[in-house]
Amino acid sequence: MKYIKIIEAFEYEIAKLDDAVNKPSTDDSLFWLNQAVGKFVKERFNGDFVHKTSYEQNEKRRTDLIKLFCSKKYDRTNMVHIKKQPSYDQYIIKYPEDFLFSLNEDVIISDLEGEHKMDTCMFECTQDSFMYRITNSLTDFHYRYHRARPLRIRNVDGCELLTDKKYKIHEYTLGYLRKPNEITLENPFDEYEDFEDIILSEIIKIAAQMYLEN
Repeated sequence: MKYIKIIEAFEYEIAKLDDAVNKPSTDDSLFWLNQAVGKFVKERFNGDFVHKTSYEQNEKRRTDLIKLFCSKKYDRTNMVHIKKQPSYDQYIIKYPEDFLFSLNEDVIISDLEGEHKMDTCMFECTQDSFMYRITNSLTDFHYRYHRARPLRIRNVDGCELLTDKKYKIHEYTLGYLRKPNEITLENPFDEYEDFEDIILSEIIKIAAQMYLEN
């Protein structure tokens, strides 16, 4: 749907399309439309009391946000390897600027010689729990028989991956939902491509409801 058509559909939804006196200004219309986009994405990702399903729990929820899906690979060129800690190594990852929600995180590990490469997943930890898995020799954080799961903890602008100094990380793949593009009238006759038209109609209804409630 073209940007200008989104504005028209919003004004039609609030019954102000032909009301030159009382209809909202363009800036107000854009404000409520972008508020609705944010609300739609958060509800469809996390689920709500009405739909009770979140992203990828059924085909409709997958289709709602699939155009926001992105994937980025990190290797030795764009992650920082730090060896300061006595019990573990750190790999510092900075997330993309358009990062919104994390979906899948996969890593390729090997021994210190670069052999026995293996695809695996990381283990998600919090700042107050990761040390337990490091000090507990029975956890799968520790490298045995060419297998292990690095720990992942979030930081301000990305994450850290931790290994036990007996293996290293070759590649980290992040699958995520990006922030949706803002609806503007800079190029009014361009297509807004973050959502299908049938989904945009839902967003426009949300925007109209928010506008009328206020």
